[in-house]
Amino acid sequence: MANILETKALTKRFGGIVANRGINLAIEQGKTTGLIGPNGSGKSTFINQISGMFPPTSGSILFEGEEISRKPACEIASMGIARTFQRIQLFGHLNVVENVLVSRCKFMRASALDIALGTARVRHEEKAQFDKAMEFLGIVGLDGDAWKLPSNLPYGKRRALEIARALALEPLLLLLDEPAAGMTKEEFVEILRIMEILKERKITMLLVEHTMEFIRKAVDRVYVLNFGEVIAQGSFEEIERNKAVISAYLGDENE
Repeated sequence: MANILETKALTKRFGGIVANRGINLAIEQGKTTGLIGPNGSGKSTFINQISGMFPPTSGSILFEGEEISRKPACEIASMGIARTFQRIQLFGHLNVVENVLVSRCKFMRASALDIALGTARVRHEEKAQFDKAMEFLGIVGLDGDAWKLPSNLPYGKRRALEIARALALEPLLLLLDEPAAGMTKEEFVEILRIMEILKERKITMLLVEHTMEFIRKAVDRVYVLNFGEVIAQGSFEEIERNKAVISAYLGDENE
């Protein structure tokens, strides 16, 4: 399959600090690509550039062949790139299904007049979008929690809700920023189950993680960052034997 996203010599500087340096990365359509590395290696900076949160200092980002490195985050999202965040960012005053329905607003086609008059078209569309929201909640195992507030959910389910909300945008590319961070063993197993469902549905994903066990089970291809640079790429089996990767995670025994 073709690559849905490519970066070429992507570089991001913050003053004198180079967070990403010359990153060349490709994400194949329908596959799950992992981006791993020690803390501070530049993983979140990279995903923030892809999603438009940070403009690159230099280099390019091609999404379906189109340059997006200077586009605002809202435009990138409308093109079909959705993401989750390291720190959960849900609407606390909305219940679970309402959090997902927020993402369905862009699919509403009723006019302002239809909405003002409460026409049959509006009622039909609202029902259709509610059904779709419940479908996405079902994927992540939250359809039974639809009327709860996020604050009443355990941590793992709030993570799952973030994924459902991103899925509800029906993205061409889903960016997941450390979805397994801080989870209990049971929550870890559940988030892996969700990942398997997404992979079966051929949803294209970039998974940013530092948990090697999660990456081993979730991805098709891995890129490894260290000090902002790609030091290895390949299958998990290839990178776990790579001396540069072992040194980055465990330290060089000769040092």
